[in-house]
Amino acid sequence: MEKEISNEEKIRLNSLYQQIIEIACGNFMFRQEPSGRRDPIDTIAVLLNMMSEEINYSCFNAQHWEEHPEFHFSIFLDKEYHITSYSSGTSKILKWDDENFDKPVSVILSNNSVNVLKEELETNNDKTYQRLIPLDFLTENRILFRAPCTIQKMIGINSDCSYVITAFRLGNKEEEEEEKESITALSSKSEKKESAATKLLLKQVRLYILRNLHTELPSLKELGLIHRTNKTKLKEEFKKIYGTTIPRFHMQKRLEKGALLIRSTELPISIITQKCGFKDHSHFSKNFRRQYGQTPSLYRMENAWSIQ
Repeated sequence: MEKEISNEEKIRLNSLYQQIIEIACGNFMFRQEPSGRRDPIDTIAVLLNMMSEEINYSCFNAQHWEEHPEFHFSIFLDKEYHITSYSSGTSKILKWDDENFDKPVSVILSNNSVNVLKEELETNNDKTYQRLIPLDFLTENRILFRAPCTIQKMIGINSDCSYVITAFRLGNKEEEEEEKESITALSSKSEKKESAATKLLLKQVRLYILRNLHTELPSLKELGLIHRTNKTKLKEEFKKIYGTTIPRFHMQKRLEKGALLIRSTELPISIITQKCGFKDHSHFSKNFRRQYGQTPSLYRMENAWSIQ
């Protein structure tokens, strides 16, 4: 007999779902507050928070890269410490020629690191966040690749995903200093600094738009005032970097959010219209048809996910 889901659990699951929707729409600022129960829902909340933080740091906080470790790759293990999967790019980073699936973790870690891994899981498996521990990975040619990692036991996940090793890449200040010293022209340094500042500004504007898809877009003048820049610079630089105007980008992302909600939920089209910041169904339907070639109702009929 299946256990009935309580109202509290429904609220927590709905919050997880809302965060997934926000991530899919490009907003990585949404965070879950762990309940302290350390149950499967809390585990998913922690993982979503970690993922949002890493994406947000990589995309919108370039100025903090030297203060925070940058996500590198993740490797998943079953209860017997066999590799079941790993994130994209792992093989390239560690220079593996073949897929290291269904093999013991000793194939990719030094003997000492295997012992460290097991000891950490046995002594600290009740902690939500783990400390950074250096592990030595073995490349295809048996060369050691050291990276600071977190080692975590997964709760309530299937047996193929009992543990996860998350490796990080720390900023190398010495390399940064050497790069700075190699740039001798003062004007070149100034241009580079200005370019980096402009890119950061536009990433913040992009994030602002993604976080406010439920509302009408402010005028370019107001948007410039919010981000302490002028209308002309905002308009020209945004199109230069993202290849489209701010109003078109805003409209595109609102419609993408609408399409996602239509496919994945049973919400009425009228409610989805409001959630995407459109004043009326006619305006939403007209623009939706322009982007997707069909009305929202027909799109739902042809693309709706089956809900068990």
